[in-house]
Amino acid sequence: MFHEYLSESDIVVMDGTSEGTQIKYRKGDYWYKEDNRGREGLTEYLVSHFLTFTDLQPEEYVLYEQGYINGERGCRSKNFLMEHESLLTFYRLYYSEFGGNLAERLAKIPTMEERIAFTLKMVRSITGLDVTDYLKKVLMLDMVVLNEDRHVNNLAVIFDGSKFRPAPIFDNGISLLTANVSVNWHFPVEENVKRVIARPFSGSHEKMYEYFGKGFSVDWDGFLYWLDGQEETKEKEVFLYQAKRYRNDKLDLEGNELRENGRIVCKK
Repeated sequence: MFHEYLSESDIVVMDGTSEGTQIKYRKGDYWYKEDNRGREGLTEYLVSHFLTFTDLQPEEYVLYEQGYINGERGCRSKNFLMEHESLLTFYRLYYSEFGGNLAERLAKIPTMEERIAFTLKMVRSITGLDVTDYLKKVLMLDMVVLNEDRHVNNLAVIFDGSKFRPAPIFDNGISLLTANVSVNWHFPVEENVKRVIARPFSGSHEKMYEYFGKGFSVDWDGFLYWLDGQEETKEKEVFLYQAKRYRNDKLDLEGNELRENGRIVCKK
């Protein structure tokens, strides 16, 4: 766990939302984020280390370390861009090409399938990339960890000056119910997970998973053994519930079936 003292000169971004302002710093080869809505740093740490128990390659996701920034909880991650590279979010791609707000444009499209098709076509027309596999991986992760903040600024590509490639999976801090204000911990986890609303194409993680299919395989036993050694927190409790849920009930190890209470919902 790191302890880092940063100054105002290290501030790179101040993201303002209705929930508050999150300060992001850059110092050396690291990006830093302070917690501001829950235990986002802990959640980034848990989620990114979960990905080390999948068959995704290390370059396909950002690994986060939890710690303290000026005495306050937060996290940091290594910069994954080379000096000549730029990160272009889906929001920025759309804005640069059409001068509008992609989230607002998607909100006007009536069905999930049409919203997905619109986004895939938009990204392909600008970058030449088919980001179907990228979204498949991101949205399967979001379902498992209950990510409630996968907006179009948390989906991105990297441009190296001549070609594009999908960005690694990043920014998973609003997951595991850490910042869900509707949660009531007098109720069991099973009831609280029903309060989660997904993004960006549907309010249901399961519906987006059903559309895209399996994105990666998981060593559930290895992950559960690792998770057992982590500090006891609500986020860990939620992750344990989700891991056992998808290991035993919803996702078979081959990713062939989506199950609900033992009943096959869809075949892959």
